[in-house]
Amino acid sequence: MTDRPADELPAGAEAILAECAPLVDAFAAAGRRLYLVGGLVRDLYGGTALEEVDLDFTTDAPPAEVKAAMGPIAEALWTQGERFGTIAAKVGGRLIEITTHRAEAYDPESRKPAVVFADDVLVDLSRRDFTINALAIELTAGTPRLIDPFDGVGDLRSQVLRTPLQPSESFSDDPLRMMRAARFVARLGVVPAPDVVAAMTAMNARLDVVSHERVRDELDKLLGVADPRSGLELLVTTGLADRCLPELVDGPLDAVVAARPDAHFRLAVLLAGHGESAARHRLRSLRHSGQVVDRVARLVSVASSVGGHGPVWTDGELRRLAHRAGAHLADVVELLGLVGLPNTAVAALRSALADLATRDDLDDLRPALDGQQVMEILGLSPGRDVGAALEFLQQVRFDDGVVDRDTAVRLVSDWWAARPG
Repeated sequence: MTDRPADELPAGAEAILAECAPLVDAFAAAGRRLYLVGGLVRDLYGGTALEEVDLDFTTDAPPAEVKAAMGPIAEALWTQGERFGTIAAKVGGRLIEITTHRAEAYDPESRKPAVVFADDVLVDLSRRDFTINALAIELTAGTPRLIDPFDGVGDLRSQVLRTPLQPSESFSDDPLRMMRAARFVARLGVVPAPDVVAAMTAMNARLDVVSHERVRDELDKLLGVADPRSGLELLVTTGLADRCLPELVDGPLDAVVAARPDAHFRLAVLLAGHGESAARHRLRSLRHSGQVVDRVARLVSVASSVGGHGPVWTDGELRRLAHRAGAHLADVVELLGLVGLPNTAVAALRSALADLATRDDLDDLRPALDGQQVMEILGLSPGRDVGAALEFLQQVRFDDGVVDRDTAVRLVSDWWAARPG
């Protein structure tokens, strides 16, 4: 086990350790040990830029003692995760989480982990997903020191992804770790060890016991990585994609990678060739919110409707496109550039939209009259005829642009007089 003293801790650790001082004092006074763990420790030793510093700790203190130790120094405490051993708090204005050492595993038929507390940090670290995350800095030992029982720092330097225990045991404990492997491969540039890939391939069906929500969240994290290609390819080659996102198997991977790192926009790129109905079905199966489903489905629908449109757009076509896209017009154009139209056609579309925007308000494509005005002008009661008149005026707005009220009154009156019957 690696035991590295404070003067060998990585750059950037000193300021973080200083911020932990009140916690260290509180747990030391209670006769308990406190360890800094999580992605922060991994990124410190891996030399990864610390964009958002999350302070996660583990301790040998049970949850009740954690609350007692935190009470005098915390501005707020949250105990929703107490039955899983986690107490959240705000200390010095920062949100932190402290979790009692634990070993957790899935029942073979369950979607929920069974949590068992432990009193040894080595047991806790052995149940972590990968060696690069099985690192801890002990804070209450006088001199802070690194606890690295599985040579996670060595694996960081060698850029290899291994599990602390046998991969089959680690992935059986929590099958979502197989998907997490893909994210770390993409985000950190590590290469999965052969036994890790073999276990992911042999055990991909085990992913079925994980809740759709957890799978969704892990996919979103992977799709939000700057370059997700290696992670997505790993999902495909191990058969995990067939379990969670089958569209990846023969999907437009180059286009997905080329898209900006917005998980939901990348889903639109991936699903664009499958149509709106299929996109909605896939997103709902992953338990995405209605807002996400509607956004992605609209992008897919509008992009599909454009199809192989040529480089020349009439003003009416542009207004109809803007109306269908709504607030997502820029996204639709970007999506078309990735999966729908050649670069020259997309450039022509952008130019035509920019030109029309100087002459028309594409954010307000409402007809010149509303329903109440139509009823007053034509002497109608609420019903289908009013809807038909409004639809006529909407098409006038698309084809002719903005018309004044007098013109709109004349046009709708003439349209009504010319209707058969």
